Amino acid sequence: MVTAGTPGAARWHVYEVGPIDYGWHHLKSIRETLAVFAVPCEGSDPREGVDTTASLGFLTSWEEAKEAALEAGWEGQFRLEPRVFWLPGELAMAHGFVFKQAQSGSTFVVSPQPLAHLEALRVSR
Repeated sequence: MVTAGTPGAARWHVYEVGPIDYGWHHLKSIRETLAVFAVPCEGSDPREGVDTTASLGFLTSWEEAKEAALEAGWEGQFRLEPRVFWLPGELAMAHGFVFKQAQSGSTFVVSPQPLAHLEALRVSR
């Protein structure tokens, strides 16, 4: 596990594990998740037609997560379309990201919370 050190990226816990080949279809892609974030919800301005605050917040977290993964050894290319997963928090659900590296097929899990069970699956560098 690597906890990234750059501002913004510091809140992410990054795990590089072996290739995960099955079950990706159960998770929504970045694009699919962004479409959900864009739908106006309680507290947003319905005249706007899109919840820009939530959408920009999600996209910012995606950029931070990619930066954290780069610091942890990700080479910057995807084998499959990146996916989003959800973890329960104190008051709300928190999203994280999972994606496969193009060259090695290693899977990167970028989580807002520590995931102790992934320590045992971690790939050594």
